Amino acid sequence: MAVRYPRLDAIFSDHAAASAAARRPGPAPKPTAVTATATLPDPGLVVDPEQRTVTVDGQSLNLPFLEFELLAHLVGNPLRVHSRRQLMENVWGRPDTGDTRTIATHIARIRRKLGPGHRDAIATVRQIGYKYDPRLVRAA
Repeated sequence: MAVRYPRLDAIFSDHAAASAAARRPGPAPKPTAVTATATLPDPGLVVDPEQRTVTVDGQSLNLPFLEFELLAHLVGNPLRVHSRRQLMENVWGRPDTGDTRTIATHIARIRRKLGPGHRDAIATVRQIGYKYDPRLVRAA
């Protein structure tokens, strides 16, 4: 029997904001464009999605396709908690089948490749998923 947590579904649902805006009277608020690099810089980690390169403290990393996609997704949305279901749908492009070890294995590989200074920036949010927090990067 699957246990559902409606409050978590409302928090992590992409449709929650749209349905809340539909219930709100008056004009919809205008979205503000904020880039992750402008608000939370991490000069030691550079992810370039156009050239598909990752550089950590000046050293180039060789990441397989899905590891790169997962890291780029997390870094592109800093401080946002991503549920495992969202990661499966957004990065893998398929619905979550309940196998959370796939994501955990890829996260562990990425952390190992990032090294001791940057691995803590990918934080585990217990019972929910993962987030990228550049404030957790250790000074070298």
